[in-house]
Amino acid sequence: MKIILGGARGSFPVSRPDKTRYGGQTFSLLIEGGDGTQILVDAGTGLTNLKPYWRAGGTVCFTHTHLDHILALPFLMDAWPRQLILPRGDLPDVLKRVFTPPTWPVPLPPADFTIPPQPARIGGLQLAWHEVAHPDGCVAYRVEEPASGAAVVIVSDIEWPLMTAKAQDRFLAFSKRADLLIFDAHFLPEEYETYRNWGHSTWEDAIAVAEQCQARQLWLAHHAPQRTDDELDALNVALRERHPAAQYVRAGTVATLPL
Repeated sequence: MKIILGGARGSFPVSRPDKTRYGGQTFSLLIEGGDGTQILVDAGTGLTNLKPYWRAGGTVCFTHTHLDHILALPFLMDAWPRQLILPRGDLPDVLKRVFTPPTWPVPLPPADFTIPPQPARIGGLQLAWHEVAHPDGCVAYRVEEPASGAAVVIVSDIEWPLMTAKAQDRFLAFSKRADLLIFDAHFLPEEYETYRNWGHSTWEDAIAVAEQCQARQLWLAHHAPQRTDDELDALNVALRERHPAAQYVRAGTVATLPL
């Protein structure tokens, strides 16, 4: 199973010389199984980096429908997915508002919006989801490849401290022994109280979750728009002293699972 990260930025895209190494594109991730099955998680502006690898007829899964996670979906018109999944809310209604003039000149193309029972089998991959704390609601995804035993857990947006102890325990069980955990670390620990209830976590939260669920590797994502490359480099140096298998991840990073 191959993982390709198209965009790692959070909230809104940025384009500045001091933010090029980690990328300014918002969250989008491509998963490809050994049999060629493709699942795209979120359609932030990082999706444009994934188009060379994407084939029409795959599946797009949304964690939620805030703009930074759906903004680039119209740019898949030439390679439209067969299936669009969001396990909560009314995805067709939300997307029809985007695919409506004058916002976008072309109507929403047909697709299968059926919410499958979980775990859902999609080609050679298996998909499950779990509700997490974030304004307006959000889900995390776990994608497994039974043939290889690989597992990745994607939680692009989560406010870990706002989840109850029982909810945290359920999430840890959901994420247990993933080869790769991709986790929201938008804020620094010293910033968190200022932005409580904004829906995001810190690197300390991410490490605690990774250690408790025994994830083999940790990618910290949803970087704050103001965070520069040099700041993320410095954070990575400090981070690896705490967790050698963790990194603030760059757009374009590729992983092959199982590790």
